[in-house]
Amino acid sequence: MVRYIARRIGEAVFVLFVLSVLVFLMVRIMPGDPAAAFMDPSNPDPSVRAEIYAQLGLDRPWFVQYFSWIGGIFTGDFGRSLTQPYTVGEQLATRFPVSLELGVMATIIGVALGIPIGIASAVRRGKLVDNGSRILTFLLLSVPPFLVGTVLLLINSRTTKFRLLGFVTFEDDPVGHFTKLLLPALLLSLGLLALVARYTRGMLLDTFSQDYIRTARAKGVLGNGIVTGHALRNAMAPVMTVVGVQLASLIGGTVIMENVFALPGMGSLLINAVNTSDYTTIQACVLIIGALYVAISLIVDLLYPLVDPRIRVVRS
Repeated sequence: MVRYIARRIGEAVFVLFVLSVLVFLMVRIMPGDPAAAFMDPSNPDPSVRAEIYAQLGLDRPWFVQYFSWIGGIFTGDFGRSLTQPYTVGEQLATRFPVSLELGVMATIIGVALGIPIGIASAVRRGKLVDNGSRILTFLLLSVPPFLVGTVLLLINSRTTKFRLLGFVTFEDDPVGHFTKLLLPALLLSLGLLALVARYTRGMLLDTFSQDYIRTARAKGVLGNGIVTGHALRNAMAPVMTVVGVQLASLIGGTVIMENVFALPGMGSLLINAVNTSDYTTIQACVLIIGALYVAISLIVDLLYPLVDPRIRVVRS
């Protein structure tokens, strides 16, 4: 297990290195000019553009810019915005927690609702509950959450007119803080809810056909004892993978939802950076999201042996 953990950590570090190189190069070939934010559109003087590029450090070779950027990250310095008067680290420190909290809330809601629905569907296979849950999950997977959010906002603007947009910090109003995040988190959780319910149902049905389940039933274990005592834990490993990957996906996928509900998270920061060709901000946001995918995938993989002891035997 020690060798396995060391190998997985080494692989994660290598993936992060490749990701940083790809992010850096892809941002550089994007259309747009960061000097445009500092220039007079009526006087596009090439010498002025060259001077701005020199001030921003964009006139240096790409590999010099890359090592300067990646070296700063190791010291906690993500650089300064190329088009706005702030450091990228300051913006990440204030905006990332909003996206993280939104993603975690959506994950908790999706798991808390998806697993019971999947269990109920598997236990009552072929019955009304099963058919209804399968139709529900299909619909939830088919409809984009941001579309549902937009429709709800339009309906609310013409009917109840609740204040659904905006953001309140936890320090100013704890209740209002969670209230503002609840609806976007619920909408974000719909896809995860459907996936968790489907995976839980499928894995439980597969587990119910295993020999040790037949043995448990022969010994008189019935009903909830079969599900909670024998089947559920062995069925949770693939579900845990889905939850882990979707958690990172939800944090990265809050971009549109944050803009729909006017939340000051990484989504609005990234969109503004793309619109202004702010290289350093784009690089930092994409790298943080990618690092989350890698870190969560690593954690989930290392937790497998705790969920299913058979994995420890295979990997040893």
